[in-house]
Amino acid sequence: MLYKTDLIMRKAGLVVILAGAAMAGSWIWWADWPNPESQTLPWEPDAIVVLGGGNEDRVTEAWRLAQSHPDAPVIVTGDGGRIAEALRDLGLPEERLRHETSAASTRQNAQRVEPLLNQEGARRVVLVTNWFHAPRARLSFRRADPGREFAVSFRPRREPLSPWDVACQRRERLAWPVYLLYGMVPGMY
Repeated sequence: MLYKTDLIMRKAGLVVILAGAAMAGSWIWWADWPNPESQTLPWEPDAIVVLGGGNEDRVTEAWRLAQSHPDAPVIVTGDGGRIAEALRDLGLPEERLRHETSAASTRQNAQRVEPLLNQEGARRVVLVTNWFHAPRARLSFRRADPGREFAVSFRPRREPLSPWDVACQRRERLAWPVYLLYGMVPGMY
């Protein structure tokens, strides 16, 4: 009798695990991602940090901010050179541009840009990313560098979503549990 009860419990546990995996998979694949509202910067930034890995929206937003805040250096992090080159092509002076090339994740962006921010004496930093990445980017930078103020700037979400935006939302839904599991961010909002 004990053996039969043990077998039933194992099967029930397997059903619970499979149901949880199915629910998580459904959320990752089909759920809509929160659409953060773009906000006006609360202060004049000491530096503009552009996170690599995005699309042309990051270049457009970084250029807009660079023109609005001509005294702020522009630091591109984790990009293979595409964003930095696009900003040069738009006319960003070389003396304003800093480029950190080794970061491969949002966490590494936050860690590896810190020495450049220290070098610039930057206390208030605006992060440039995409709308779907804004909450995790802000929290990752705050976690890595709590003594600095961070705001996030991004181009608004456009409807209908492009296939690239849909795929990136899915990636964000995968990234959040991993970042939460490893304590990289304290919570979603």
